[in-house]
Amino acid sequence: MLVCNPYEVVIHGTTTKGKVFRPSDWAERLCGILSSFDKDNRLSYSQWVRPILVDKVRCVAVDKKLEETNPAMFRFLMDFAADNDLRIIDCKTLLEERAEAGESEPSQERVLLAQAIEEKHAAEQQKKAESAAAAVGMLREISEEETVTAFAALSVLRSSLTDIHRFVEQINSHQRPAGYRLLGIFEEGKQNAVAVCGFHVAYNLASGHHIHIDDIVTMPQNRRKGYASRLLEEVRRIGAEAGIEKIHLNVHVSQDRADAHRLYFKNGFEIMAYHFRRSTK
Repeated sequence: MLVCNPYEVVIHGTTTKGKVFRPSDWAERLCGILSSFDKDNRLSYSQWVRPILVDKVRCVAVDKKLEETNPAMFRFLMDFAADNDLRIIDCKTLLEERAEAGESEPSQERVLLAQAIEEKHAAEQQKKAESAAAAVGMLREISEEETVTAFAALSVLRSSLTDIHRFVEQINSHQRPAGYRLLGIFEEGKQNAVAVCGFHVAYNLASGHHIHIDDIVTMPQNRRKGYASRLLEEVRRIGAEAGIEKIHLNVHVSQDRADAHRLYFKNGFEIMAYHFRRSTK
């Protein structure tokens, strides 16, 4: 049963004179050699080439996109085939040859081919989604063991934060036991969160059961990527799932906070009250 795909070309294990190429494991060996073309990721070649059997003859299926992705690897394969007088044909031609030969179960082959195409498409879409997620940053809750990863961003928002050890102790020993939670967005290759939101669930007579956002900040070099809006939306989702209807936050009214004001208006917040304070001295 032949299962190859229309986006592949096949290095057939027979010469133009009809002789079967030796040794019997040449296809596996050839695929293994290709790891040398990508020393940083030795298994990546397997997504482009694979050994297959055609009428019990060892062959190698090559994704046509390899010619663009890794020209050197593709050229090596074509040169190998030429040097050893091996046939290079595409999957469509192979299927036509088999049809002309009157081979059985063509409908089952078509089903397998359709499944292979669908699986390939799904894998490509998944890879694109993962790449996009990595590019824009992954949002997740910051655990107690990871509190230190929020320090860099929060120290931008709170200039009084200068001691990372005291910061971790305050969050883990005092604020977390009181219900404080941290969300962070992490970009690929970076250990620290590039955007952070800290919040807690509160009850009081004025506002009832609500979420209060204590801190939200994005590192200056990572702004204009929508990270703050993603954090606010995640807090909204958490609140909705818990049956909490309101989210509160405080923000300074100085002119340098104008961007923050626009962010909150954009995300559905309204100005509801003045916030007063005074010193006890």
